[in-house]
Amino acid sequence: MPSGFIQENLDRKWQPWGTQREASLNGQGRMLYTFVEAYKIGHDKRYLDAVTKCADFLMKMHDDQYGGYFNRVSPDFKIIDDTKTGYTSFAVFPLAHAAMATNDPKYAKAAMQAWSEVRDKMRDGQFFQNSMKRDFSGPAPMNMGAAGRGGPSTAAGAGAGDAGRGGLAARRHGLNVHMFEALLALYQATHSKEVWDEITAEMAVMEKLYNYDLGYLPEGFDENWKAPQPTTFNVGHLFEWASLFSRAVELGADPKFIPLGSRSIDLGIKVGFDKDDGGTWMNAGVDGTIARKYMIWWTECETMKATARYAILHGRSDLWPYFDRTLAFVKKNFMDPEYGGWYEGVIPGSPREALGERAYIKGAVDGPELSAYHQTTMFTDLLHLSESH
Repeated sequence: MPSGFIQENLDRKWQPWGTQREASLNGQGRMLYTFVEAYKIGHDKRYLDAVTKCADFLMKMHDDQYGGYFNRVSPDFKIIDDTKTGYTSFAVFPLAHAAMATNDPKYAKAAMQAWSEVRDKMRDGQFFQNSMKRDFSGPAPMNMGAAGRGGPSTAAGAGAGDAGRGGLAARRHGLNVHMFEALLALYQATHSKEVWDEITAEMAVMEKLYNYDLGYLPEGFDENWKAPQPTTFNVGHLFEWASLFSRAVELGADPKFIPLGSRSIDLGIKVGFDKDDGGTWMNAGVDGTIARKYMIWWTECETMKATARYAILHGRSDLWPYFDRTLAFVKKNFMDPEYGGWYEGVIPGSPREALGERAYIKGAVDGPELSAYHQTTMFTDLLHLSESH
């Protein structure tokens, strides 16, 4: 929109869908990132204008009284959710990328400020609180928008942060995959020793928290930082952590994290890759059972990104068949050949209409946000790897 507000609720023909009109850190930040990457690749002034307007909108979501960013605001900046959340990663991440794309120091400064406020006010041991009150005085629940209020995406949203913790109730402390991703971007943009020290310190703790029996990094822990016995996995995060370990090593981290990422990919394939259809399930039991027969767009993106990265950089040529089959599955089930864009999800073996009112949407608040972020991180990583290697 002209104000820099990003309208995400869109139907198949890219027209506004539903009634929800909210800017969340998750959605606004992720889509800002996609505009940044489009500008990096094409240098089209339209994308630069979008970056400028959307970044300005995002930075106005900052709470100048207490620090941090509001989780949700209306298009005219009325506060909908004033909690301070782990989604602040989606202020740090796109602003760091905007700094790299435009060489404008104000974006690097804003990204560093956002990170510093999280570091100083949301610290939970080595890592960070997921959600705190506006003044950072204690924990607080997030307003999860339409999905969190019992809308059709509730199951999708709940699964997104539930990997390896045996249910939400068991969680006391946790890891945030996107905050770690944001730190890598912030280091790339600033080459700050302070940021790199944070990254290496976190990775040292991750090495200790890693589950060497099953081969994955748990994300939820009890009050003693012990991970409960997992019952289900967020399969997309198994691939996502693998990609981030590899990217960290590429930036200078200890190569010993590559075998850890490689094992995480193997576990994701074992429990979540569908041998018949070729796609990856969103959630899977430790024994590979699938409770909800649903595949979502972002898990497919993370499958392709991780398998290609480890095949190209780390000698895992055995992963190319999984990349190829997932790509074929995506082309057949997620890409809209008539109007462009990606659909949100698919139920393998069922017609698209089985998803009801969400069958053809091109963007929706929550679930989590159906934006072009995961597609863009996948495509840009593939470009980076193919150009460099």
